[in-house]
Amino acid sequence: MARYKVLKSVAHSFGHSFTSLLNYSRDDYVMGHLLRAARESGVSTLTVDILTGMAAPRELMTAPVRESIEARVRWFPKLVAAHDTEMRYVSSARMTVSYDLSRRRPARYAPGCDESPYSCLVEIEDDRGKVWSAELVDWWFPEPVSPGGRTRARIHRVVERLGQSIRSVWSRTMVRPAAV
Repeated sequence: MARYKVLKSVAHSFGHSFTSLLNYSRDDYVMGHLLRAARESGVSTLTVDILTGMAAPRELMTAPVRESIEARVRWFPKLVAAHDTEMRYVSSARMTVSYDLSRRRPARYAPGCDESPYSCLVEIEDDRGKVWSAELVDWWFPEPVSPGGRTRARIHRVVERLGQSIRSVWSRTMVRPAAV
């Protein structure tokens, strides 16, 4: 039995994987490499054919971005299978990552860095012509260029997230006994 509805989840999972904090290469997150290349070139949109691996424009195809795309293109059939459907139901799949380079704000977790908003749209067209899509919208910043800045920014983010986790666990486990 063909399973089409799950293609929306496949689209979401693919986009989330690309924009994830687990998508790290060399000295920055892949989204940071992509934003840095976009700011340097003035080209704000990356398009990827998920089935063929073809991606453009060349200005945004830094080595870490290219390697990440290649890895995810190889992974895509496994992702489809993990959602209990088959590649034969997928006629096309594409991802578009766009940054709004005209907007910047100070990054919350990295003092001295500016972040820009982005949109990651993944569209999967099935063999009947129906398009299943998912869009992720958030903000991203490239890691600071100076080695000391990278370390400080990374440590600041880790400590901040650790503090949030501790506060969350603490509030759930700290149950005060009722007054007698």
